[in-house]
Amino acid sequence: MNLSSLLADPLRVLEKSDPVLEIENRPVRRATITMGGILLAVAMALAAMADGAVGTGLLVLAVTAFIGWMILDETVQLTQLRLDRPADQARLRVTGLKGRKEQNLRLSNVCRAETRIRYGKQANQETIELYLVGSEDDGIGETLIPLGRADTEDVIRIAALITDWLKGGKGGGQP
Repeated sequence: MNLSSLLADPLRVLEKSDPVLEIENRPVRRATITMGGILLAVAMALAAMADGAVGTGLLVLAVTAFIGWMILDETVQLTQLRLDRPADQARLRVTGLKGRKEQNLRLSNVCRAETRIRYGKQANQETIELYLVGSEDDGIGETLIPLGRADTEDVIRIAALITDWLKGGKGGGQP
C-alpha cells in the first residue's frame, strides 16, 4: 500500500438493480487522517501551554483551528449519485461542512459517464474527474461529479459501471 492508495476515498455501489443505480463516495480515511493531524497539533499546543508558553499554545490553537477548518472543508465531502429509471432522474447530492447541494437531471438525457484527468501545476499531481455526459437540450451537457481524491481505478470502474447501466436500459439492439 502506498500513500496515494491510503488517502484514496472509497467509492461504493450501494444499490445496483435494473431500475436503480446508487453510488456513494464517503471520505472516511482522509477525514480520519486529517482529524488525527488536527488532534496532534492541539495536543502539542496544550503541552506548550502546560509548559508555560501560553502565547505560543494559543497561537498554535488558532492556526490549527483556521487551517484545520479549511482542510476539513475540502476533504470531508460526501457525494451520492442515484440514477433512477422509473423516475427518469439522476440525483447528485454533495454534502460538506458548509451544507448540502443537490442537483437533479433528467436521466433520459444522460448518455454516458466519462473520466478525465486534470493535471496540476507540479509534477505528478493529477486528479481524475468523473462527468455525466448527455444531450444539451435540458442543459446537462457535462455535469461534474465531485469525488475528492478518489482512487483512479475506482473512478474508471465506476464510469464503466454507470455507462453499462445506462446502456442496459435502452432496450439493447431494438430499432
